[in-house]
Amino acid sequence: QFFACCTSRIQERPTRDFNDDNERAGGSSQDVGLGIAFKPDKQGHLEVKRLVKGGPAEKSNLIKLGDVLHAVDGENVLGRSRMEVVNLLKGPQGTKVKVKVLRPEPNGKKTFYDFVLERQPFEDI
Repeated sequence: QFFACCTSRIQERPTRDFNDDNERAGGSSQDVGLGIAFKPDKQGHLEVKRLVKGGPAEKSNLIKLGDVLHAVDGENVLGRSRMEVVNLLKGPQGTKVKVKVLRPEPNGKKTFYDFVLERQPFEDI
């Protein structure tokens, strides 16, 4: 089954500087998501390990491998279970979700970024 997949790039702005089981975020028949696969580390941080090809996160070119999920719609995800985070990322098709990530920069610093993405159906092949 093929799902048409679209996304809207709404905003991209740094908010401040701050010096293997994958879970797919979204994609059920009722709720859709962003197509982010992440893996928790020992501290409970959820690192982006894979972007589903053709999914909203991959198409937006905003979320990068190695980003650490920090918050979804303003709710801190540190220490939450993978399924809790998946449920925060999923929602009705066409709705927006705000994702805050902590990104390691080439200069060694880490920067928070806020992105607003649109939930869309996708197929993880």
